[in-house]
Amino acid sequence: MLNDTVKTASFQQDETDILRARVTHETEKIIHEIQSQYLEDSLPWIIGFSGGKDSTAVLQLIFYALSELNPSELKKEVHVLSNDTLVENPNVVRFLDSQLQRIEEAGKKVFFHNPSLFHVAKVTPKLEDTFWLNLIGKGYPSPNRWFRWCTERMKINPTSNYILNTVNRHGKAIIVLGTRKAESGNRAASMKQYEIPGVRLRKHTLPNAYVFAPIAEMTTQEVWVYLINTKNPWGADNQDLLGLYRSASDIMECPLVIDDTTPSCGNSRFGCWVCTVVDRDRSMSNMIMNGEDWMQPLIRFRDWLYEIRDNTEMREKRRRTGQDGIGPFTMDTRKEILERLLRLEGEVKQELITIQELAAIQGQWNYDGNFRFSVSEIYTKIKGKKIMIPASQLSERRREEFEILEEVCHDHEIDPTHIKELMELEREHLSFLRRHNIFEDMKIKIERFVKNNDF
Repeated sequence: MLNDTVKTASFQQDETDILRARVTHETEKIIHEIQSQYLEDSLPWIIGFSGGKDSTAVLQLIFYALSELNPSELKKEVHVLSNDTLVENPNVVRFLDSQLQRIEEAGKKVFFHNPSLFHVAKVTPKLEDTFWLNLIGKGYPSPNRWFRWCTERMKINPTSNYILNTVNRHGKAIIVLGTRKAESGNRAASMKQYEIPGVRLRKHTLPNAYVFAPIAEMTTQEVWVYLINTKNPWGADNQDLLGLYRSASDIMECPLVIDDTTPSCGNSRFGCWVCTVVDRDRSMSNMIMNGEDWMQPLIRFRDWLYEIRDNTEMREKRRRTGQDGIGPFTMDTRKEILERLLRLEGEVKQELITIQELAAIQGQWNYDGNFRFSVSEIYTKIKGKKIMIPASQLSERRREEFEILEEVCHDHEIDPTHIKELMELEREHLSFLRRHNIFEDMKIKIERFVKNNDF
């Protein structure tokens, strides 16, 4: 019996040694391939870094590859690009930020002869594209698989804009990603679709951008073997990364999303803590089960957003376009979401919404002609302290303008809301190159107004 146990342990050790040796051999080949591709042209590299296992493996390999080159050969820019939707899982954000700081310091040492060639950037969505402005400000319903309004605004646009700006400066750019064919059948098919025969690069949907995927052929097991058995070149401990995965039941990270061919979050991936595209956030649930009790209020709030999405009592009876149908959240619902969110900040003792977003929400409410609720008053009631909201004078002026409109409309027995809808329609068409459709749109609004008011 003892001999059998010893033989089994010996066999397992042999298997481990064989796997480790194979991974060492394969990664040495990848390092040479990275060096060859880097020296092939003068195009800048944009390395997608999410902080997960695959992007970490790619960046490690690049660090080792470039460190082995002669400093005089390091002549082109290298960008390490991350995305923060501003509603990421807090644990992941803290981990990512600590990594980015180390990466920047280590990268400057590799490019010591010209540190300006190495850049670390974390992009965020524009203020008008943030989650809270759209959910609370505009009343967009919580995202689902059929109306996933968040991905393009919060992920694709910020990263694509950074890439396009780099392309505009250099003519072309190479995007280096940790995508692997073993991730899924769909991922393998997508990668094959854009491959260029005979070359390492494949086409990207963005103009003049190409994708280089050094670890495309590696398996998940091989990635972990490489990470655990290779010293992290920027001084991080890959055991911490493994611990993060284990706390969430060894799930996959949310990749850096640069277009609609990149798999977004969903299912069990690390991602936005408010994500309602999935029925249940298993990653955060697993973190709670593994000791992160402070996250319980977050997951309760997320589950509530999921539940109210299709509650017609909490939705307008008309869409933001003016068409009949289930529309955005009502103003009362938006107010309730904001109140719950501000209370949630107190429970978890973390900032979950920025001052800029609060100001933008107030501006959006005023633009929608809703002056019943004041963001600053709600904040004071919940937090017990005042808040200085930028652009408050602009908000007050909009309130005064609407009050004047109400007075004029009252004198002429006209519904001010109807006039405001027509004014908004005019504003929406200001940026259109061809404006002839505005008359048809106005006709539809007027006919609907007449019908609804029995004229």
